[in-house]
Amino acid sequence: MSTYPTGWPGQYPTGWPQPQHGGKHSKADDKTASDPGKFHWGDLLGLLVYVGGFVLGGLLLVFSIPGVTEFGAQAYGREPMSFDDVLTSETMPAWFLMYSNVVLYGITGIILLAVSWRPFVRSFRWFATWWWVKVLLLPVIWLATLMLTSFILVISGQEGDVSANQEAVEQAAGESSLIVSILIMGLVGPFVEEYIFRHVLIGKLGRWIPTWVTVPISIIAFTMLHFIGDPNASFASVLPYMSMAIAFTAVYLISKKSFAYAWLSHAFNNVVSVLMLELTSMDTGLILI
Repeated sequence: MSTYPTGWPGQYPTGWPQPQHGGKHSKADDKTASDPGKFHWGDLLGLLVYVGGFVLGGLLLVFSIPGVTEFGAQAYGREPMSFDDVLTSETMPAWFLMYSNVVLYGITGIILLAVSWRPFVRSFRWFATWWWVKVLLLPVIWLATLMLTSFILVISGQEGDVSANQEAVEQAAGESSLIVSILIMGLVGPFVEEYIFRHVLIGKLGRWIPTWVTVPISIIAFTMLHFIGDPNASFASVLPYMSMAIAFTAVYLISKKSFAYAWLSHAFNNVVSVLMLELTSMDTGLILI
């Protein structure tokens, strides 16, 4: 029982309805909202592995270990060749493009899953309500982004262009089995990128940096990642990646920062693209990994 007299500031008579702090739909009571959690040492490790090892090429040292590159060549039905032989080749062997993706995404994916599996699993709570509608929206999101890209190209008078990254992905996919392509390009690649560009850059850094700052950083960083070392980048080749970056970011925010739903949206795009490449043997689809 309250020790304050009735009418005392902030006090209410016995039986009087008490105010609901945080509102009826507070985040704590929202069973579909995700909490990315605080930035911790595992996230720092993940960023170091991705930026230093993957983007800047530190993990390529793995292929200098005797037998690693030779094993890959034999696995893809080629004559054994060392990493030095690969580097001195006039053109990068297509089998090595795929093999390096398998190894690098495999290592990075395992590390990032180890440091983020808890918030990733918890973010499936987005499906606690209307789960079937949210699943059916995945192809709608994919189709909408393609239509947006096409519409902007038409009104800008531009013709579609293929980026160097897309060409490399298509060559790599042509050297691999469908199962491996789906696993690496369709599932692991999107997981790695959604962890970095949505879960960490927007979800975790959003605790200290306003969303209106982290969102454009995420979109620009995601887009430019795919054009590192590409001197022939054009508006037409950049636009599809920018459209996808905007779409995945919007999905992440609308789904109340669901890491899982952003990953599913990205993975759906990539898996469909892999299947289309398999069916048409090239030149169809857009794989963002």
